[in-house]
Amino acid sequence: MLLNAKEILLKEILYQYLNQLNMICHCEKCIEDVLAISLNQVKPQYITDIDKISYSKSEMVDKQKNTAMLVILTEAASTVTTYPRCENHLPLNKENR
Repeated sequence: MLLNAKEILLKEILYQYLNQLNMICHCEKCIEDVLAISLNQVKPQYITDIDKISYSKSEMVDKQKNTAMLVILTEAASTVTTYPRCENHLPLNKENR
């Protein structure tokens, strides 16, 4: 089994801070868009076994790395909130900001 450890870590951070990201929608499509945008900003880190994720998680103890990933998620959430692709919300424009 081949897994991207960064995907697992980003998902965990996203759900941990979901309410603080000020997203107007938390539907599956919007969440996946945030993750896709975020994952395109970070270098993948592949592991062959979910049990090996602990090494990747230990790197997140470094506040600078954790903060950097949270910033990436925050920027992605802002993009998705401004330009949602789901049917729940229309994109924000200058009149309704």
